[in-house]
Amino acid sequence: MENKDLKFLKKHYGENFAHFCRELFPTILEQEGLLSTIISKHFGPSRSLYNDVIKCRDEFKDYIFSLVDVEQDALQEVVKKTPEELMDEAGYILFPECQTEEEVQAFKKYYKPREVLCTFRGGRLDYCRVWFAVKKNVDEIRREDFPKPTRQDEYGTSVISIQFSRGRNSTLSIKNRYNHTVNNPDATFGNNLDNIIPGLTEAFTETYDISLSGGKNGFELDGYRLGDDGRFYRVNLEFDDICYCENNVVLDHGKVVEFDKLRYIVAENYIIDQKNGTVTLYGEKNEEDDSFIQSLGEIDKISTKKDENGNKVVVIVPKEGEKIELTLNEKNQMIGLNNPNVEEIGDDFLYFNESLKTLSMAKLKKVKGDFMYDNIELETVDLPILEETGNYFLRCNKGLKTLSLPKIKKVGHFFLHQNEDLKIVDLPNLELEGGNFLALNKKLRTLSLPKLRKTGDGFLWTNEVLETVDLPSLEQVEDAFLQYNKGLRTLSLPKLIVASNMFLYHNETLETVDMPSLIEVGNGFLLRNKGLKTLSLPKLKYVGSYFLRNNEVLETVDLPSLEQVRNDFLYWNKSLKSLSLQKLKDAGNYFLEFNSVLEIADLPNLERVGDDFLCINLSLTSLNAPKLENCPEYIQDMLTHPDDITI
Repeated sequence: MENKDLKFLKKHYGENFAHFCRELFPTILEQEGLLSTIISKHFGPSRSLYNDVIKCRDEFKDYIFSLVDVEQDALQEVVKKTPEELMDEAGYILFPECQTEEEVQAFKKYYKPREVLCTFRGGRLDYCRVWFAVKKNVDEIRREDFPKPTRQDEYGTSVISIQFSRGRNSTLSIKNRYNHTVNNPDATFGNNLDNIIPGLTEAFTETYDISLSGGKNGFELDGYRLGDDGRFYRVNLEFDDICYCENNVVLDHGKVVEFDKLRYIVAENYIIDQKNGTVTLYGEKNEEDDSFIQSLGEIDKISTKKDENGNKVVVIVPKEGEKIELTLNEKNQMIGLNNPNVEEIGDDFLYFNESLKTLSMAKLKKVKGDFMYDNIELETVDLPILEETGNYFLRCNKGLKTLSLPKIKKVGHFFLHQNEDLKIVDLPNLELEGGNFLALNKKLRTLSLPKLRKTGDGFLWTNEVLETVDLPSLEQVEDAFLQYNKGLRTLSLPKLIVASNMFLYHNETLETVDMPSLIEVGNGFLLRNKGLKTLSLPKLKYVGSYFLRNNEVLETVDLPSLEQVRNDFLYWNKSLKSLSLQKLKDAGNYFLEFNSVLEIADLPNLERVGDDFLCINLSLTSLNAPKLENCPEYIQDMLTHPDDITI
């Protein structure tokens, strides 16, 4: 006969979990009812639990055994310290408990935009006790030094907020300085104060009269949060310190709220009421500001069905238009959405959704900012008539491999930024983009944008395998255009007129550049390019500082229209032997400095130069600059004694 405990576990947590427990806890199973009681008391029902605990087998085993009522050895007497003393030893300043909203807001200065804690929205002291701890060397720890942040890195843990829910049994949340930039930021140090320094948990609970609910030994299960009932619940979505969990459970600042499964569906942070035919946000929130709810229109009725894969499909029938289908997996996470009616979508559409795999909106023409920002599972997008997007459209999506937007004309900042698996992009009608377009994409090899006229900052920045770019209509680019691209060998921009700073900076493989219409460039033009041997820019008139600096193999430069240059023009080039600039009138500091093989410089109209003009050019034998007046003494000697050139 099957053990009753295992039968219970199989029903509520799945067969694999029951087999796993039989392997790990044969001794506990000897006492009937003990293991099922321990598991059900500390974990909400979840058929995902097995897949999650198998990853931390030993820690899970130790945790369960720690919950068995066994005789403990007498604790050794230890010297007790205050939380402030222990945090001081750990390198932190622990500030006094926040008693007022003003005291909470005083710490907002430590957080960057878009990484500000929800705590600073106000009202947190109503249901939490709040402390802040700041590293003593916080001023030396800079955000820009951590381009790939992780929850436990030095910056993320340099400012932390320690928060205990109010009530008889408190839950603890240690909040990261990065906030939602990293995974599970509200469980820094595993929500275990002893991971900061041993003894800190006891110091807090005894000093401040706090009773912790469960998890006292520091057990942490990735993807789960502890409710005030002492049970771990698997989290689908965390937002504003509220966790939306499996099985229609919401952890509202630790408080466990359950919704009737016969009537409601908790789909991430949305409450779907099948009886009344409504989709609302949990809590006292304004649905008018939620673009997902607004995209559904006025609803007539809601029903559910199963698809061919056994997933739950929520069928939303609007009072006008075709039915909308929202597909949910077994955890009630959104994995598919087909809305054939919506034409325009507002800001923050499914902003924190991480599970959607397919999206279809046949009539959508325009979306505003943060559309599906940070969605990591999206694989298929069908938006056949989309014309315009706001900022952060599909930013940081890790599963999208191809995207076709045949009607798109204008996109905002950070369009498709950091889509690490994206290989094919089809945007035949795109004309304008806002900045950081397709930056930090690791697999994109070719891109054609036949109608693009203007780019913003950071266009295609750091696309390491990009080999071919077709931009026949491009006229103007802003800063950091195609910066840090390691695979680009040729580039033709036949209509480009103006280029801003750091244009093509650090493109180490670039060999051929064709820009016949270019008139003006900013600072850092083609700086540190190691493969460019020849360059012809027939219409170029004005250049900023660091033009073609540190181009070690550059042999030929043709700039017949150039009139004005700023500092560091062609500084430190090792292969250029001759240079003719017939129209150049004005040059800044360090002009042609450290050109070790330069022999001929023909500058017939040059009138003004800055400091260190032609300094340290050991091979120069011919200099033609008859109109030059304000030049250094050693250059004046060259001009007056052309047969005896010394530098």
